[in-house]
Amino acid sequence: MRETDAHNIKHIVLVKPLETLEDSLKMAKIVLGLTEEEEIPQFHLSSMVILLWNCRGAGNDRFKRNMRDIVRLHKPSMIILLETKVELNTMGMYFNHLGFMVSTHVDPIGRNGGIWMLWDPSQANVRVTEANS
Repeated sequence: MRETDAHNIKHIVLVKPLETLEDSLKMAKIVLGLTEEEEIPQFHLSSMVILLWNCRGAGNDRFKRNMRDIVRLHKPSMIILLETKVELNTMGMYFNHLGFMVSTHVDPIGRNGGIWMLWDPSQANVRVTEANS
């Protein structure tokens, strides 16, 4: 990020892992009943689709139509929308119908900013540690 860009930042949502990779591997071995010396079996891991969109306004019919089409086509597990310019509570039921029933957000100040982070709880497990303006 250029230095001048830092002055334009209004909202940030910080997403961090719950624990270190080393701690996660130790816990996985315990859950699988493996000793510390045994290797964890290799599983086929599927990828996760995350939609990140600087939408510059959400809530109008055009946005809803485009969002519905994007979700149908790409099937994201998580959606992150920037510059929504409206509060999430005006769109909550719309996203519930699309399958995104869990969220965190930073509402805009006036008509500036706004970050929405929504996910499908059957595809993603997210723990937000901080969200503020």
